Amino acid sequence: MYEWIKAFHVIAIISWMAGMLYLPRLFIYHCDAEIGSKQSETFKIMERRLFKAIINPAMMVAWGLGLYMMWERQWYSVGWFQGKLALVILMSAVHGYFARRVRDFAADRNVMSQRFYRIINEVVTALMIGIVILVIVKPS
Repeated sequence: MYEWIKAFHVIAIISWMAGMLYLPRLFIYHCDAEIGSKQSETFKIMERRLFKAIINPAMMVAWGLGLYMMWERQWYSVGWFQGKLALVILMSAVHGYFARRVRDFAADRNVMSQRFYRIINEVVTALMIGIVILVIVKPS
């Protein structure tokens, strides 16, 4: 059963990361759209649906299955896992920040620049790279 749980955990992670990497790209393009335009309204729908239908459920499944595997394998005291958990908590904080950005764009209150969204997209990438390295290499 453990292998099935791990497989679904990886599927959830892939889905979560795909959304977390795509959403800032939508924000970048949304910055150029004139408030109230058809294009802006389309971006609002895309952002909301991506966040609520893919990113949120994927994160919840990833966390639930990840915590189960942590408990099952007693990884909570292992160094590589503690590092991974810290990075996943940071990724979850970025996720929460994206939730706020989705709400701000929906209310036409975005104050951030395209450059900011380009940078935060790289933050997501860096966190993902760190997490994968810790899981695969398992440095002591």
